[in-house]
Amino acid sequence: YTASISVGADTNVKSTATAQPLIMVDEDTEDSIVRPRVVRKPASAEQMDVEDEAFFDNLPVGVKLTGADKLRTAGLNGKGVRVAVIDSGVDADHTGFHGQVKQQVWFRYGTPLSEDDHGTHVAGTIHMMAPEAEIYDYRVFGAEGNGIDISIERSIRQAVDDGCDVINMSLGGPFASWRIGQAVRYAYENNVPMVVAAGNEGDDNILTNERSYPAMRPEVVSIGAVGKFVGLPTAWFSNSNAQVDYAGIGEDVHSFKPGGGLQQMSGTSMATPHVCGLVAALMTKGGKYNDVIKDDASLREVLNEKYVRDIGVTGPDNETGLGFLTFLDESESEFFLGSE
Repeated sequence: YTASISVGADTNVKSTATAQPLIMVDEDTEDSIVRPRVVRKPASAEQMDVEDEAFFDNLPVGVKLTGADKLRTAGLNGKGVRVAVIDSGVDADHTGFHGQVKQQVWFRYGTPLSEDDHGTHVAGTIHMMAPEAEIYDYRVFGAEGNGIDISIERSIRQAVDDGCDVINMSLGGPFASWRIGQAVRYAYENNVPMVVAAGNEGDDNILTNERSYPAMRPEVVSIGAVGKFVGLPTAWFSNSNAQVDYAGIGEDVHSFKPGGGLQQMSGTSMATPHVCGLVAALMTKGGKYNDVIKDDASLREVLNEKYVRDIGVTGPDNETGLGFLTFLDESESEFFLGSE
């Protein structure tokens, strides 16, 4: 992929040996979305290096619990699927991506990815769930550039126009944005499902509600976070409200670190790409659900019928929605579901 770099009113085209993102800049505005807050830790010692040829035989626990190994065995690897990652930018040169970051459009910039490491981690989980899916990187965080709300709005619209099949947004803020809401509606009306983090303002109390947008919007799939323990307990930070649809692994998640290697992060930001990666795998072109999943409604129908596991209290709840999403059947995941 080769891109021009556009800053302000001047346009400069650079030819370099490595691919460069397209940087889009114009006006600024007041923003409703805040930079994601996650907990970071070094990768644990037992995790394999991503350059190891056996990496996909020894995936992190989170993607295993979501069914990554079984998906690949079933031929559901995301081939032909375009996944938009609207985030803080992706390190396309990380060897773990195997060249699957196919396009980069940055509406914000100015901060090295070593600091803005969130997007690389998010995209890494999607890649491990659906290794043949194409990652489309839309950067909306950084020290400089357009306003964040404008960046997110334009990223959503461009992702749809670029032919992306599903959008991951591990981001949010306490206030609804009309601008972002219109873009969300645009994606929804163009049959592009959006998987969005429920938010990390939770107080470990299911009786209180915490709000984060755009996850509160009915057009998106809102994802809460659970831990990698028996029964899959809700993460203490995960927002609870009636709009939470499902849950994914969101505590101590291993994924890619800019510059190479792995690191751990915790947040609903980490739960969301597990689900988005599962969706991308299910949407594999020529696969079982190629002609079935056509929009948000048909996606939910497939997930609800086949791949949701009730956890926590019986039935829907405000912390995990309808339950934990995984490609594993109940017998394969019974230990972590607490039913052994």
